[in-house]
Amino acid sequence: MAKVFGPQIKKLQRAINDTYDKKILINKTQFYSEDAKRPLEYYVIKQAVWDENKLKFRNIELFSSASDIQIVKWLRDYWYQLNGWEIPTDDPVWEKAKADYKQRHEQSFAK
Repeated sequence: MAKVFGPQIKKLQRAINDTYDKKILINKTQFYSEDAKRPLEYYVIKQAVWDENKLKFRNIELFSSASDIQIVKWLRDYWYQLNGWEIPTDDPVWEKAKADYKQRHEQSFAK
């Protein structure tokens, strides 16, 4: 399936950074999928945070996915959170994806 949400990703990133100065970065990379037998794209949302000890910015991962629509939904939820609005929970597929990511992320830090 073609990736079609690039403009929405950029608009949400720009809105968050311009309005709240959150320094959100979105990296897109490729990896080879043996199952799909082709390269796939992977997105990582990071936030640049100033490190007083090293006197430079370091990037902290906030969310990652191979699905551009999940990136849009994460950015939308973050935008809602920053504005103090109620975050929609009416998409069970997205709610499961968020929970799965959180679980994987917590397990990687527990090692």
